[in-house]
Amino acid sequence: MPAAPEAVWEVIADPHSHVRTLPSSVSRIEVDDSGEISCVVSAMGKSEPMRVRRTLLEPPRRLVEERVDGRRAGRTEFVIAPQGSGSHVTLTAEIELSMLLAGVAKGAVTHGLEQQLANLEREATAG
Repeated sequence: MPAAPEAVWEVIADPHSHVRTLPSSVSRIEVDDSGEISCVVSAMGKSEPMRVRRTLLEPPRRLVEERVDGRRAGRTEFVIAPQGSGSHVTLTAEIELSMLLAGVAKGAVTHGLEQQLANLEREATAG
């Protein structure tokens, strides 16, 4: 993406900016005073409340968030590397799902991650 690693970091490290990158499958988003994010995630006709906490911050290269609501394990990791005058961002998600559900959900999860990366690029280059 054309934004420098520091610009990308500014967006993902600030929970209030970070939520503007979330895909359309995430709604009812709230950021509390600690920076934890509460929201509702929807996929394949189902919706589920979720709470996420930033658990690892290595500015400006890596941020890890983990689901902390007790419903299911989940982890998202952003890795930012310089690339020319911009950045290469790798976004990975690990979600605890049954094997059957995981196969069906893969497309929706991939689409959501792609949408989040596009939104991140928009936010990081808007300044």
